[in-house]
Amino acid sequence: MTEERKKRLLAVMERAGDYVRDFDRDFGAQYMRERVPEEKERLLARAEELMEQSFVFTDPWDMEPCGELYRLETMEWQKSPNGDPEWVYMLNRHDYLHKLMMAFYLTGNTDYTDRLKWYLFHWIDHNPIWPEGSESTRTIDTGIRCMNWQDLMLHLAGNGMVTVEELDALLVSMKAQFENMRSRYIGKYTLSNWGVLQTAAICQGYQLFGACLREESRALKRGTEEQWAWKELKTQLELQVLEDGSHWEQSIMYHIEVLLACMRLLRWKEWDMGWGNETDWAWLTDTVERMSLYVLYCAGPDHMQPAQCDSDRTDIRDIMVRAAVLTGKGVFRFGGYDRADLESLWIFGRKGAERYEKIRAEVPAALNYHAQDTGNIYIRSSWREDADYTCLACGPQGSGHGHGDLTHISLYYRGKPFLVDSGRYSYREDEPLRMALKAPQAHNVCVIDDGSVICPDGSWSYHSYGDCFKTYFREREGISYSEMAYRGRLKSGEGCLAVRKVMTAGSGIWLVVNDIWCDGAHWVKEYYHLDPQITVRQQGDETILFRDGLCLKAAGSQQETGAEGEEKPAMFSLRSHMISDTYNCLSDSLCMVKEGKFTDRFVSSTAFYGETVRMWEPPVYQFGRREPVSDGRVTARTFRLSEDETWTFLVWNRETYRGGKMYECEGIPVYGKAGAIHSLGEEKTWIRLRN
Repeated sequence: MTEERKKRLLAVMERAGDYVRDFDRDFGAQYMRERVPEEKERLLARAEELMEQSFVFTDPWDMEPCGELYRLETMEWQKSPNGDPEWVYMLNRHDYLHKLMMAFYLTGNTDYTDRLKWYLFHWIDHNPIWPEGSESTRTIDTGIRCMNWQDLMLHLAGNGMVTVEELDALLVSMKAQFENMRSRYIGKYTLSNWGVLQTAAICQGYQLFGACLREESRALKRGTEEQWAWKELKTQLELQVLEDGSHWEQSIMYHIEVLLACMRLLRWKEWDMGWGNETDWAWLTDTVERMSLYVLYCAGPDHMQPAQCDSDRTDIRDIMVRAAVLTGKGVFRFGGYDRADLESLWIFGRKGAERYEKIRAEVPAALNYHAQDTGNIYIRSSWREDADYTCLACGPQGSGHGHGDLTHISLYYRGKPFLVDSGRYSYREDEPLRMALKAPQAHNVCVIDDGSVICPDGSWSYHSYGDCFKTYFREREGISYSEMAYRGRLKSGEGCLAVRKVMTAGSGIWLVVNDIWCDGAHWVKEYYHLDPQITVRQQGDETILFRDGLCLKAAGSQQETGAEGEEKPAMFSLRSHMISDTYNCLSDSLCMVKEGKFTDRFVSSTAFYGETVRMWEPPVYQFGRREPVSDGRVTARTFRLSEDETWTFLVWNRETYRGGKMYECEGIPVYGKAGAIHSLGEEKTWIRLRN
């Protein structure tokens, strides 16, 4: 080691000491004991398991969780105890190692930090960085691991727990991992979460340890590797994160993984390691804010993200804590925990926890969010935890994480999930449920001829998929209307068009209309997957859904024959199904299925409404005619909320090209393609939602 390098390493250790003093480990220990005692107990339990080489992956943003505890008698970094290679990838990311440092802060017991160092150096000694890579050095896992190491090195060096030689060995290994990621980088990473998790790690590494990572002759200048990482990260985010803040891959889980990497990098905006770096943070700040706002709106009233595509149902409040600390915005404080969680404390230390406490929560100005770029729509009746909530999805497939969920609907009633996405369960090619949960039948959609439009043929691939159209959304006076559509081709060769129209009011009523065009004779199944907590009873034409003292009724109808057929009541059958709220976990559930046959064109509808609501089909008259419309041209439902109040939803399924263009319903004239009549006492109001 040259004197110059030793000098730089000592400078890093000195600056790390400043960082640890700012972090304030005594404050952290007191905070854990007094503010988050339950999290503290879980942390200590995990730390004790790590002391025994026992592993469980159950942190909120573990990408492939595993709740079963496995103890490795011999520490092997490339062997899976459960046969799932994802377990090996989780092991090698080192997301869990900071628990040992936090356990030291809580107890003062240096056995924890000794074990932490043992893991780091054991990994270095047993995982050579080969040009072609290995199971323990995939590029995505290397990026995550390096980002975790960087925090650990700051804490170890700042507490005087590594020698200059040990710090040098860690940095030499990390530099080799950076070079390996750079040499193995391929073009598709520019449009993948894999790419962001690599470049963000390199950017952060140079931000913190640049003087020790750059070539000796360029000690105070940015090297080509560093320049490349910053430039590539900016390009990645410009391509991957769309204007509405959504991530193109269509998985909320991986949206948040990208966001977390950006958040961890952005926190250094206010911290100077003294290397003379001049970083433009504006574009990264904007990206973090837009992506965070999207997460705020996508979460249900229970603060859980939907299990859209390859996602788990996960509480997003810790993400809102970090967004609030980084941006100072009160809407994120509103969406977060009452106090900073333990993981956010690890990232921000004392200043972050205190900053969070000072931010005043602000209720978001809007209730609903139409993410036009990814075709996702989020609708809520209020921002309370007992709100009604609707999640609609009909966008491009995204990456291999995408599912066959075109026109999917998830639904909460009074704060509780009733209709849900089935989840992902596994990534293994040899697991039959992997493809089953990617298929349309695992989503709340209509499926033509048993799913021959959208057909998965592997864990990450499809034989065929539909082409979606832009979603339509309009909200007025407490009511919203959405349209989702896609086209595709059946295995038999016919082209088809599927349109789903959804109208909902904040008083807990929904109308779902399916309009399908496909030449020839076909059959269709309409699926609605129920949360595992739901129990069901059939009562006449209604299906009654129960959970936690709540009751939601469902009633369906569909055309009897072809394009001119009249809609008649249609019953749902119940089938057993598996729901995966979390990777590696399954729950027994029920699925409501409605079946029908059609020739050329088919219209069906399903209404959901509360226990005290009464529903019927009102007559609709075309101007100049005495008989009500009965050819499937318009779907109309009236929902009686009380003696004085009703809503009548009207959705037109065909253009009026003959006769009068105006219609009459409940004694008032109406015109448009979709709208509602609100009756309150003697007053009736027509609210048009689509022309």
